[in-house]
Amino acid sequence: FYVAYSFPRVSVYDDYNGWDMLAHNGRQEFYNDFNDYSFAISAPKNFVVWSTGDFQNPEEVLNPEYLKRFKESLKSDKIIHVANESEMKSGKVTKQNEWNVWKFKASNIVDFCFALSNHYVWDASSVQLITKRASVQAAYKVGAKDFEKYTEWMRYNLKWFSENWPGVEYPFPAMTAVQGYADMEYPMMINDTSIPDDFQDARLTADHEIAHTYFPFYMGINETRYAYMDEGWATTLEYLIGIAENGQEKADEFFKNFRVKRWINDASAEEDQPVITMSSQLAGSGYGNNAYVKSSLSYLALKDYLGDELFKKALHNYMDNWNGKHPIPWDYFNSMNAGSGKNLNWFFNNWFYTNHYIDLKIASVAQQDKQLVLTVENVGGFAVPFDVVLTYEDGTTEKGHFTPAVWEKDQKMTNLNIPVKKKIKSINLDGGIFMDYTVADNLKSL
Repeated sequence: FYVAYSFPRVSVYDDYNGWDMLAHNGRQEFYNDFNDYSFAISAPKNFVVWSTGDFQNPEEVLNPEYLKRFKESLKSDKIIHVANESEMKSGKVTKQNEWNVWKFKASNIVDFCFALSNHYVWDASSVQLITKRASVQAAYKVGAKDFEKYTEWMRYNLKWFSENWPGVEYPFPAMTAVQGYADMEYPMMINDTSIPDDFQDARLTADHEIAHTYFPFYMGINETRYAYMDEGWATTLEYLIGIAENGQEKADEFFKNFRVKRWINDASAEEDQPVITMSSQLAGSGYGNNAYVKSSLSYLALKDYLGDELFKKALHNYMDNWNGKHPIPWDYFNSMNAGSGKNLNWFFNNWFYTNHYIDLKIASVAQQDKQLVLTVENVGGFAVPFDVVLTYEDGTTEKGHFTPAVWEKDQKMTNLNIPVKKKIKSINLDGGIFMDYTVADNLKSL
């Protein structure tokens, strides 16, 4: 059993909209305020409970051998099999009271949930972060091959997010993954479908849901109105950690096939509504593209434009100033401006306030001795990075990268002067994950 959304909440009152009056309609997600929770869950004997928060009374509900294993996991880098299926079913794991009361406590979080089972396998370990050791646990049906790896994946995940992107320490004391059906995130808990025949997909699902720790939970995002402020970042972090896990080529392939392709290949107007549009006013693919795809591409384009060091400085300025304070899009825009020391309004207007798409075109090209004069037209409008791939007549190739800076002064056309070494046979514009709608006009032979 996985129990979420199980208690009434007080509506958020903020300084932008007053009382939040948008009802949950099954499509958009949630907007909750920060609270401290102490809760007790009464469960029949032989049922183990996993929950948001710190486990307060393991001595009162676990039998000695399983208590020992659980406590060992809290200080071990090894994967501890706290209880296997036969042990769970045999009645050995929990105290044999008719009912056991499992107690948990969590501070400064926006939600809590719990799961319970009398037959799921229970694995656990922990990982040393910058200032604390965090517990990681997995509960799953025996034989779920991907979930057998979840505990190790989560150890890597929490440490990587803390040290790389976003480069902010995982803010909670624990993370538990439960095999379910929803692929859904909660503070310190995720409920994921098993994907035993595709470990890359399974792991990226876990990456994505755990990335939600930061957006929306750490920041306090209003997901109902601004889904792109949390799903877009979770998609971005999923892609970045995917590079570390699977390599650049596989990460790019997955991102293009699973995220970008369905949007860029569909020219219907519903696909291209401005990202700034309130998520509660969108449905279908229009919602999905804004929440996950275009918003993520905007964050990655800005990372390319600023460079990793300055982008991280600006991102930390945003996160440091606004975590726990329910930021809205304009808080993000202003924080990134201040943190980078640049006026990025042209970029935010381009990506958030238009119905642009991605479509570059080679308008003209000429080689003058050792200089290539290339004019690129931005038909689609988005300020995207791209590579210029030169193929010389002798078969060798050379690649040059251009950031979104080339669109800062003129978002419709850019003229590039590129030094070249030999006579050119052909030129190709390659956007990588910034997939182009009309690929045919990205290639030009001389």
